[in-house]
Parts: sequence; structure tokens; C-alpha cells
Amino acid sequence: MATNIPSDQVIQSTNDDATSSKAYAVKRGYWVDPYIKYFSHSPSRPTPEINRGYFVRAQAFKALTISFIKNNEGKCQVLNLGAGSDTLYFNLRDANILPLKFVEVDLEHNVLRKSMIIKNKKLLRDVKERTDVKQQPESHATKQGDSAADAGTQNPPRTYLATDDYCLVSFDLRRPVEQLVGYLCDADMTSGRGLNSTLPTLFLAECVLVYMSPSQSLQLLQGISSKFPNAAFLHYEQVNMHDRFGSVMVSNFHARGCDLPGIPACGSIQEQEKRFLDAGWKNAKAWTVTEVYQALGADTRSRIGRVEMLDDVEIVKQLFDHYCILYAWMDDSLHPWSGIDEPLSIIQ
Repeated sequence: MATNIPSDQVIQSTNDDATSSKAYAVKRGYWVDPYIKYFSHSPSRPTPEINRGYFVRAQAFKALTISFIKNNEGKCQVLNLGAGSDTLYFNLRDANILPLKFVEVDLEHNVLRKSMIIKNKKLLRDVKERTDVKQQPESHATKQGDSAADAGTQNPPRTYLATDDYCLVSFDLRRPVEQLVGYLCDADMTSGRGLNSTLPTLFLAECVLVYMSPSQSLQLLQGISSKFPNAAFLHYEQVNMHDRFGSVMVSNFHARGCDLPGIPACGSIQEQEKRFLDAGWKNAKAWTVTEVYQALGADTRSRIGRVEMLDDVEIVKQLFDHYCILYAWMDDSLHPWSGIDEPLSIIQ
């Protein structure tokens, strides 16, 4: 029977594409990330507007996460949902700006591959030996759960790597989030998890909810808001997808074999905000990437403009108007800034 749910292999390929694009942007000098090269497996030469978009995306997430950690004096937690090959933890560690716990969650074969790279490149010290699984060859994990219909249906959450402040966990976010919360908040501190649901906790999701149906993403957002009273959520996703340019974007994804079941929730900025309010979040504020870019300091924008020249400024604006960054929060103490330009001021 035909389905519009993307297979896990397609989702993995989009992660690989994004990682390769980030690695190329780093190589061109948009920003510094000494770790991204370890996770990039294929060459890529994105256009200047794509590189600039990844710069805004990566650096805004880093700046807002740093703001959250500093605002809570490090007495907080960060959960990166659908983390893929993200390197944020390693860059925060180098800057000595870490929460009490930093947890990354993704599909099993994504997590398996990442854990192998981390171990082979010795990117973590003091890895706890007590993990839930023994690593298998990637080919075995890849054969499991090839489609979203059965991905993770037989497997509970499992820990692949853990240190005192870092944990890498496999879990299919399309499953009931209560399973993940119960697992992560296990009181057994020797497991490497031991999260505290009452602590300020920042959830990160970059192009994650769009691979879930609106009902699945709703249960995820509702589950988090009900279990974490001091949570904030940093979200990056498509927006304004119901206009002509958005329809072209959807067609391009479809041509790559990637139908996006979450597109119905990617309407206007106001609709993106409303989905969080409907899921029990106290407040939510979203900005197009165009607005986020304009909120950067003039010196930063000038530097980025010199890295690569843009062929068509109008095309860039159209593209940036169809992605957004959203920040939702459960308590006003987790939103201490009056405008997004404040936390972004550290971006150079």
C-alpha cells in the first residue's frame, strides 16, 4: 500500500545532505566547527544562498542555546531531538558552556553510526561502559526498520553512549513521547541519563517535526509541555509552504523521494506559533530566516557578505522567507530577552 511517510533511509539521506552542506560552508569560512568534518561522508558544493542559510541556522541555534545555558547558570538540561550528525555538544564543550545534561535522540541506525564515529575519532572522554546495547555492524542496524511504518516499533529507547554530561539515545519520535520521558528520567543515575523533569530544559528540533504527521508532532509537543513545566523549545522548519514558492519546494522534495507528512502544519508564522500554543505551551514566537538574518549585527552581515557573492538577492529572500526559527516556552523566566537580536549578538 502506498504511503506518504518518508522511509528512514530517506530521512538519513537528508541528514547526510545537511551535514555535507554544513561542512562545505565551514570550509568556505562561514563559521568555525572543527568537528563537522568527521560526520560528513559525501562531497557537496551548495550555492551561496544555501550556505548563508545554513550559517543562520547553525549559529542561531548555537547562540540561543548558549543564552539558555547562561541564563540558567548551567543548572539546566538540553535535549536535541532528531540530532542526526549535529556537533553542537562538542562545540559547547570546547567553549566550556555546558548544561548538566546534554542528550541527543535519533533513529537507531543514525545513532549507531554517530556512536561509531565518536568512538573511532575519540571525541569523548570517560565514556561510561554501562550502556544498554552492544554495537552491531551498521549493515545490521540499517536492515532494521527500513520504513517509518516499522521503524523502532520493536525497540524501546536505548543508550549507545554516555558520559557524565552527554548521552546518545535511540528512539523513534513518532512513538508515544511518554516512553522516552520515562526512560530519560530514570532515577538510576549510573545509567548516564537521570534527567530531572523539573529543571529548566531546552528541546532542540531542526527540520524534525516536518517528517512526522501533524497528529504525531502534536502528541510530541503536548507530551513535552505536560511533563516538563520549565521547558523551552527551539524549532527550525519550513514556513509559508502554502504559497506558490512553497509548492515548488514541496515538489522538489517529492522529486527526491521525500514526501513531508508534516507540511500541513507549515503554514504561516502565526500557524507555526499556534501549533505550540495548542499543545499547551505558554507562549511561542517565530521569525523567518530573513528576519533572523537581519537581526544579526551589521559587522557579522558584512563579513558573511564577503565570503561569497549572491547572484540573485530576491531568490535568497524568497528562500529565507520559507524557513523559520521558533522559540516556545513554558515559563517567562525562560524568555529573558526582549528581542532575538539580544541572544544573537554573540554571533560573529
